[in-house]
Amino acid sequence: MFSFGSDPEFMIVKDGKYKSAIGIIQGDIENRIKIRGHEFYYDNVLAECAIKPSRSRSEAVANFKECLQLFAEMAHPFQIVPQAAQHFDREELQHPDAKKVNCDPEFCPYTMSMAKGPVDEILYGTLRTCGGHIHLGHESLTEGNNGIMAMYMMDLFLGVPSLWLDKDPTSGVRREMYGAAGRYRVKDYGMEYRSLSNFWLQSPRFVEFIYDMSEFVTEFVVSGKGEEHWSFDWDVFYNTSNLADAWSCLTYDPDAIREAIRTGEKAKVENHFELAQKLMPRKLKEEMLALCGTKPSGFYEAWKIKTT
Repeated sequence: MFSFGSDPEFMIVKDGKYKSAIGIIQGDIENRIKIRGHEFYYDNVLAECAIKPSRSRSEAVANFKECLQLFAEMAHPFQIVPQAAQHFDREELQHPDAKKVNCDPEFCPYTMSMAKGPVDEILYGTLRTCGGHIHLGHESLTEGNNGIMAMYMMDLFLGVPSLWLDKDPTSGVRREMYGAAGRYRVKDYGMEYRSLSNFWLQSPRFVEFIYDMSEFVTEFVVSGKGEEHWSFDWDVFYNTSNLADAWSCLTYDPDAIREAIRTGEKAKVENHFELAQKLMPRKLKEEMLALCGTKPSGFYEAWKIKTT
């Protein structure tokens, strides 16, 4: 059965000033504040929460709303802001935890290797970035090639469309550090897709869409349809011991997707965007295109968050 979750990161802001979450959010990664199944903590200078998993679209919206309301109350009188990247004043980076790279390693499905984190930027720079990681839960994603196949399909069905959906001007800056195509971690419940920023946390409507698309991708892979686009040659793997060489894409250009997600150049993948639309259900396509035409609304207003 499919489940959906996220551990998004947020900026802390008051009166236009970006503040370190250290000291504002009391929990840290090792000692998280746990309320109603959600977890709250700071990670480096960012405010992060782990939203309890959902098994339906309506439950996802309810869980996200509950978690975000609790987080906003916790941060008050500061606000939590879904923004992809920001350079912080150095005075906000003096605490030792502000120089910690707390992330476990990410992996890249295109090279089948571990992706190096931006250690130098965290230690010596001022740029900090926020992700909107997606947790896909399904017992079949832990079997065979399904987990890796899901990451390729998440790139096609969400990574590529995100170039049209994500209107945060700082998302391009985030890609200097994080957000490359297909970045993932294997989990005991399935997979964690780590390429997107937190733009989709901006409203319940976006969360509904991301839930629906994530469920569609999971079903697409589990049903075997992903194999119509990617294949795995065991003979190549056994002869070369190179897992990356054993994978091949059958219907589109993965290098173009990787480059477009890295640079934000939509022109490089317009044909891939059209392919994704042809393959997804009509209702999902219509919702996606409608969201592509919307302007970001106020985060607190969209979620009806109250702090007084």
